[in-house]
Amino acid sequence: MTFLLPIGLLALLTIPLILLLHLLRERRRRVAVPSLMHWLNVPRRHEGQRIRRLPLTLLLLLHLLAAALLGLALGRPQILGRFAGAARQVAVVIDTSTSMAARQGASTRFALAQERARAALRALGSQDRATLVAAGPSARIVASGGAADLARLLAAVDQLRPGGTGTDIDGALTLAEAALDPDRRRAIVVITDGSLPEQSAAAPRTLSAELDWQQVGDEAPNRAIVAFAARPWGGNLQVYARAANYAQAPAETTIRLYGDDQLLGTRAVALAAGGETELTWTLPKGYDRLRAELDGGDALAEDDDAFLSVGQARPISALLVSEQPDTLRRALAAVPGVRVTVVDPAGYQPPGSSADLTIFEGFLPPEWPAGAALAINPPPGSPLVEVGQQAQRLGEGELTQTGDLLAGLSFAGVSFGPIYPVAPPAWAEPRLADGGTPLILRGRDGAHEVAIWAFDPAAGNLPTRLAFPLLVARTVRDLTPPPLPASLPAGAPLTLRPDPRAAELRLVDPRGVEATLASAQAITLDTLTQPGFYRVEERRDGAAVFRGLVAVNAGAALESNLRVRSAVPAVAGEQSAAADTPRELTDLWPWLALGALAVLMLEWGYIHR
Repeated sequence: MTFLLPIGLLALLTIPLILLLHLLRERRRRVAVPSLMHWLNVPRRHEGQRIRRLPLTLLLLLHLLAAALLGLALGRPQILGRFAGAARQVAVVIDTSTSMAARQGASTRFALAQERARAALRALGSQDRATLVAAGPSARIVASGGAADLARLLAAVDQLRPGGTGTDIDGALTLAEAALDPDRRRAIVVITDGSLPEQSAAAPRTLSAELDWQQVGDEAPNRAIVAFAARPWGGNLQVYARAANYAQAPAETTIRLYGDDQLLGTRAVALAAGGETELTWTLPKGYDRLRAELDGGDALAEDDDAFLSVGQARPISALLVSEQPDTLRRALAAVPGVRVTVVDPAGYQPPGSSADLTIFEGFLPPEWPAGAALAINPPPGSPLVEVGQQAQRLGEGELTQTGDLLAGLSFAGVSFGPIYPVAPPAWAEPRLADGGTPLILRGRDGAHEVAIWAFDPAAGNLPTRLAFPLLVARTVRDLTPPPLPASLPAGAPLTLRPDPRAAELRLVDPRGVEATLASAQAITLDTLTQPGFYRVEERRDGAAVFRGLVAVNAGAALESNLRVRSAVPAVAGEQSAAADTPRELTDLWPWLALGALAVLMLEWGYIHR
């Protein structure tokens, strides 16, 4: 027991004071006698005989008990631990990485983990609370609630699916600790197979709650395709795959290659114990999807297939509005995947066509087109950009470059000729400037991606420099949505930049489950955890526009190697379930004060009985 205010214990000095008062108190009784002469026969007490016995009465005991309780309460006593039945809060962390999908007898590691999570939730008391944390490539809180929310918590456990490369155990423990109430008994239950990143095992930490580390899964042999890629090779496509054997015995298997669901070839492969092998194929171009299939027959089926999207990137349609388009048309034609259409300014119809990129040279319409726009040498008097009325020549000052758009480009010796100065709008930032005069601006005006070149390329020597075609190509790629990646590891985040004309983004996973997202300047997806092809579509003006396929692969050394790890990694420090747990103290003074009040009420009732 400890005391927060030890000086308050001085109140216990009232106990001897009460005893003294009871000793000194005269106790006389009224007695009716017929004559005072009877008192002559009463024995007289000699001087010095004032010592009395302590009168042990109920009133004295009540006084002493009330003083003791109040004196102890003023000292603010605390005891280690909590009273039996105190409310608890439990954080249940479930590993949702790909390795948890490995078979374990007639079940899987993840199914066993779900059963343990359900058992921990069903053990909640009526005043207890729980938080469910999923620890995949990134940790997230899935659900929280008390015993009354048990059905919802159990449903959240049922909805979890294993998938993703890596287990963010550090982030999961941080989320779990942050969700715990310091006024409750705290515990963190971690259910995992131990397939953790090396950095997690190398960073000891101390937890502020009791840790219950539960490991599921036994060691199992497994084979996997851990790499799958392709690259152009002349007029063909060169495909590469790497298979690994995570077993202590050699294995022989077969790998099949499919192109657009058509079998292209079969290879017999011998894998040494703990070894790898590499394979290559040379294919003609023209396939959209490639898939490699390994005859695994092992504990983890998710890494027996690898997927790759190799379809040609969606072409970019560019509309060039110019009276003298030759210079820009040649530069645009050199950009891969760009299809250019030229129109005279007099023939331009606002708000423009359905082009992905509209380039205005020496001309600006009353409003931006639906797609991205590049304004070159905008004329004075435009309602979209404020342009000076008089042309001016630039000085010999040093050019200032900012941002990734112009990184590595050299404009040394470039003459831009006379320009009509452009006042930077609030939505744009200069990327190239000569002193205080902006030459290239980039920004987003509402839903419109816009770049402005405040100079006429034909008035200077820029078209004769190598920087010109590079600047054109970079500007086109910066204004239009980038192509989708050919493949991603399971669980890796995918950042999409939808077309400015898109109202919605539609994602279809390998199982055919659809998800619709509202369009934004950038959308980051972290739900691509299942291996296979994800279809990405954009909805424009009520019509679906195919954006492309993203291949997701589960094969990785961290997940495919199903060896047994240590029971508790260094991420939990050297802390056991009870060691180094912060001491939980319970205040006793409220109970002592209530007890003193009860004694005083009992005394009052005794006196006035």
